[in-house]
Amino acid sequence: MKYNKKLLPAVYLIIFVLFTVNYRLINANPLFENINVEQYTLPNGITCVLVNRGYTPTLALIISFKVGSVDEHYQTAGAAHLLEHMMFKGTKTIGTTNFEEENKLLQQIEALGETIDRIALTNPDNVQLPVLQERLKTLQQKANEYVVNSAYDAIYTQAGGINFNAGTSRDMTQYYIELPNDALELWAKLESERIKEPVFRQFYTERNTVYEERLMRYESDPQSKLFEDFLSIAFMAHPYRHPTIGYKSNIPFLSLSLVRKFYFEHYVPQKMTITVVGKQDTVHTLKILKQYFGSIPGQPAVDFVAIREDSKNSRRLVTYADATPYLLIGWHKPTMPHFDDYVFDVIAEVLAGGKSSRLYKTMVLDAQIVSKVNAYNGYPGARYDNLFILEAVPKDSSQCEMVEELLYRQLYALGTSCTQEEINAAVRRLESALIFDIDTNVGIARLLSYYQTITGDWRYVLTYSDKIRKVTCSDVQRVINTYCKKEWATVAILKKP
Repeated sequence: MKYNKKLLPAVYLIIFVLFTVNYRLINANPLFENINVEQYTLPNGITCVLVNRGYTPTLALIISFKVGSVDEHYQTAGAAHLLEHMMFKGTKTIGTTNFEEENKLLQQIEALGETIDRIALTNPDNVQLPVLQERLKTLQQKANEYVVNSAYDAIYTQAGGINFNAGTSRDMTQYYIELPNDALELWAKLESERIKEPVFRQFYTERNTVYEERLMRYESDPQSKLFEDFLSIAFMAHPYRHPTIGYKSNIPFLSLSLVRKFYFEHYVPQKMTITVVGKQDTVHTLKILKQYFGSIPGQPAVDFVAIREDSKNSRRLVTYADATPYLLIGWHKPTMPHFDDYVFDVIAEVLAGGKSSRLYKTMVLDAQIVSKVNAYNGYPGARYDNLFILEAVPKDSSQCEMVEELLYRQLYALGTSCTQEEINAAVRRLESALIFDIDTNVGIARLLSYYQTITGDWRYVLTYSDKIRKVTCSDVQRVINTYCKKEWATVAILKKP
């Protein structure tokens, strides 16, 4: 499952909504008993997904955009992640004590910052560069005198909010919070304002923060760096190769003007989903959403990457570092809702779903050749065809190739010796994970928001159990034989020198 892993429609009209459908999930799947999902599309294209549930007066609220690093090119790599940071910096009225004076400085900072970047790229030994950098530092210090840090945190905390945060992946960006339901209008006002008129204050400071984050999370962690390099050879052309955080070489030169252009081109209503789950009057909620978000101008959205990676090439990478050995094997495969994607969910669960799984028993307990082994389906994203991955942490660097061969052997053995009992057990575990996801307001909100954003239809989750229950041993064998040939594998190995 990509997300700890979609009737009876009743169509009715509301005067300010173009399209309205109410789905009662209990009629489609008993796992979703008493969960009623209402879906609306505002005139500007924003999708609204509402669920009235629970007894406590609280709401889980998520705004998601179908925008991630897969939408970037080399000059904008890391833009979506940096924008996640920038969207907490405020607007003309939030996060500043005097925007008119601050803005004068912001314009100077941008002009000077772009000049410094251009010189640093074309003539890094220019003697004027340190002088200009010192000038930029002075301007930033002056602008910071007008900045109110953590303004949104203060407002939401006072309103009773918790878990105020955001996340960016290769496929999407989400902004989320949990609030008392009487704070709905406050949330709508604040969020719609920062979407319509964000102010990218402290841009260069935040860009440096992201660069330091990059150094800490990837450059200083050999396993994380290997995983990134593994994806870069698995996807030689497709932008799934771009790390969400950006590249070490391009983050210091991310252009404010290009990042701003990326924002206004991609963060548009047609790529936006608002999900509200909790105790609410959905008619009132919809009225609030229309009032505040309905004025965001609609415009065409471009979200299709017209590239298909060559899946039948062997690619191999071996790196050396004084670190724990690490091994990755991956194969290209279709994304959801292709039936074979469901089959791979089951395969991953049979192979590595807990301590009773095939890989854990044979490689961790019996052979004692690895300290960790796992199988993943659907990396690094689900909007486009992706990877099925086997991962292992060998105990001895000299045994990496032996571990690799054992992984192949176990995978192909599953194709010939799979039992229906194994599949049934895997299905039960996958369904259990789904039940845990829908145990809370925020769990339901994340599930619906994810599938509505990625697939364009939250109802994927309604049919998930039915699909995986149809998987047979012959499907497992067919899928392994179709996609997982050894000569098509992408392999990355980390060894000690």
